[in-house]
Amino acid sequence: MRLALILLATGLTQPAALAAEGAQLSLACELHRSCNETGACDPFGGAQQFTLAPVSTDTNGTGDWTVAQDGGEALPARGLAHTGPWVWQPGDGHLHTLSLTGEASALRIRQWLPTERYPVTYAEIDIMTCEVTG
Repeated sequence: MRLALILLATGLTQPAALAAEGAQLSLACELHRSCNETGACDPFGGAQQFTLAPVSTDTNGTGDWTVAQDGGEALPARGLAHTGPWVWQPGDGHLHTLSLTGEASALRIRQWLPTERYPVTYAEIDIMTCEVTG
């Protein structure tokens, strides 16, 4: 609902408008828990900021995006819709997936892919609340 209100307030009532160059989403998130692949979770605090910008998408938001975390370099990503999920590889042996899961919630999955240094694949999931702005 909040995302729909943001899109309406910013004049992005048509899906194609969101895909327009310069249309982006900003997520100001608070991390609450981090869980590993076995389901063990630890309380985890801290803030994360994500900036998601469409590069070449269809009217549904499917296509190429960029993702910048905490004001860092914008990395190429692939998105399945205007509300995600988005997938990207920051080059550190991880595969990241970010999904909006409600009006003010999101999940980020960090999957370690097999490398010489870490030959076993494993994953962590971060449970976050986020303020989404357009």
